[in-house]
Amino acid sequence: MMKEIDWLGLWRELVMRKLHPKTEILVERYKAHGQKRKERPDSLLDFILKEIDAQDTAIDIGPGTGRWTIPLAQKIKSVTAVEPTSGMAEMLKENLDNAILRNVEVLSQTWEDATLSVHDIVVCAHGMYASNDLAAFVHKMERFSHKQCYMAIRLPPADGILSELSLKIHGCRHDSPDAVIAYNALYTMGIHANVLVENSMVNWVNETVEDAFIRTKRHLRLEPSDMTYDELIYSTLNRRLSFSDGVYTWPDGMRSALLWWSPGQ
Repeated sequence: MMKEIDWLGLWRELVMRKLHPKTEILVERYKAHGQKRKERPDSLLDFILKEIDAQDTAIDIGPGTGRWTIPLAQKIKSVTAVEPTSGMAEMLKENLDNAILRNVEVLSQTWEDATLSVHDIVVCAHGMYASNDLAAFVHKMERFSHKQCYMAIRLPPADGILSELSLKIHGCRHDSPDAVIAYNALYTMGIHANVLVENSMVNWVNETVEDAFIRTKRHLRLEPSDMTYDELIYSTLNRRLSFSDGVYTWPDGMRSALLWWSPGQ
């Protein structure tokens, strides 16, 4: 007899397992890769910008340095950005000043602790991965949204290297919280979300197999000192990575899905 998957429980388990980088490391990564992130097309954000009205107000959960906050603020009446990491919040404020935007309030709080008023829309682009209680996270989005809720979440390929290894090592193809888990969790909560998936994926690359090996162990939440699965990981990488133009290219990469719905429907 097949056992039904507890999607909310699986989300919680993966959040609790994940090795989250220290705050200062996270800030440095954003500084190093922020410009590249800005230059990358974002069809999910473009979709939202076409859907919203000039008089709308928005809450942006976990905005980081403002990749979504700034385009939203340029289009609508006002934005409340909820950013718990002080380093990120300072960079966001600097970017807002550079864009000459005065219609954004930055709250240095977690989403769970934030005190807010009801806005027209609530958006969250990759700001939910550290929240182990997805149901509470989503219910709060609904309480403070008058029109729509939007969540952009990573969507890994089902046949990727990480999916293959995670299934063999952890017994589950999901190595971390993702859009598949979120969609099914929302469904069990009675939320029938719409889905929009990015057409293209930016494949990961590494200069050496050793770099890919380190990346794999980090994603699979394996300590560097744990050598139990090293042989399996190396053999899988050697079999599945493609070498061209001096780099190793993964079948895995960056692709996101947008889940959106109207509260109470």
